[in-house]
Amino acid sequence: MPTNFGANQYVNEFYNLRATIDGIELPSITSLKMKHKVNSARSVTITFNNRESLEMLRIGGELTINFGLSDAYANKTIKFEEGTNLGLVHTPNPNDFVGKIKEIKPSLETTTATALDLVSELATSKIENIRYQDYGSQDMYMVAKDICDYENIETSHLDSTMKYDNQQEQGKLQKYYNIYGFQTRKSFLDKMFNLMSFNPNDTDNFKSSTSPSETYMNDPFPFLEFYYAIRQGKQMDFFAPNKFDKRAKPVLKVSPNESNIVGSGLVGTISANKIINSVTISTKQTPPQSVTVEDGDSIKKYGISAQNFEFDSTDPTTLSRAAYIILQKFKDPTTTYSMELTGAEWVQLGDLVEVSSPLMSQSELFPVVQKEITVEDRVVTKLGVGVPSIEPKELLQLIQR
Repeated sequence: MPTNFGANQYVNEFYNLRATIDGIELPSITSLKMKHKVNSARSVTITFNNRESLEMLRIGGELTINFGLSDAYANKTIKFEEGTNLGLVHTPNPNDFVGKIKEIKPSLETTTATALDLVSELATSKIENIRYQDYGSQDMYMVAKDICDYENIETSHLDSTMKYDNQQEQGKLQKYYNIYGFQTRKSFLDKMFNLMSFNPNDTDNFKSSTSPSETYMNDPFPFLEFYYAIRQGKQMDFFAPNKFDKRAKPVLKVSPNESNIVGSGLVGTISANKIINSVTISTKQTPPQSVTVEDGDSIKKYGISAQNFEFDSTDPTTLSRAAYIILQKFKDPTTTYSMELTGAEWVQLGDLVEVSSPLMSQSELFPVVQKEITVEDRVVTKLGVGVPSIEPKELLQLIQR
């Protein structure tokens, strides 16, 4: 039956694929690959082998994709798994895509076309002089919403904040951040999101309502980061996955012995190469001033790993805040896992996945930061979980005058 996404195209007994180009049904797709990671545009590559579809394509054409459970299975609930959110109602079309075709590769046998979602419009937007005085000391969440309100990106549902009380400086745009000037919207957005972090223990959202002195966090110094992505259709989402919340449940559990793991299985990397648990920031003036901030727990676990940075400002509060931000981002080893799964195409960026691995003494929650779906004779989803990193010098450049 025709839909806004074109007519159903049979993948197998479980899945359907629908697609249009400039509002007209695009037939005979033989394979589909979706790639997505946080703070980036989602890419979709389709393959087909007929002349009709090739003649419909054009650079800049609007491609819409709907891929998911077939009509026969769309209303069925995924089997509930104890201790997870698996089986609870999710968005009905988790892989809806709207984007513009950026590349076409025709050949005698097959043709491929690649499209990017509307985040790419932010990356190629007009160069603007984005100034602090344009926004003032606003909550960075709302500044990001304004930046993303562009080229039909849906932002009306973005009504949250950086979680801090309105009287607190944390979470607000600061004049001394080195993120302003002539640039595209995405350039500014990326710089600002690298600074959009918060400690849930400093907010009221994660304090127990029955025992205000208690916190729901399982870490005394949790540090959460905001990410952005268009996860469905044209709707921009901001999200801060909280793996430290004692109440948090994963959407699924993954271990090396799971029956739905395919390919290379569960591949993990735990690296201490970027640990910094003692930060000294010194000024460029003569004689220099300096501030040192350390994390005792990290030093006890991994040994001391110190770095010194030069800073333009001479304000002690600014120096301490910069040192604290660097410390919180780099005090622990970076841990990432990749996994190939069947039946996991519904998992979204920002969802929490519980990973059990011989590398860890106990299972641990990780946010999904990368996702890839391949649709051919079967459907395989590759997930990347962990925290994407930024170089400390780059971070310091963003926060200093």
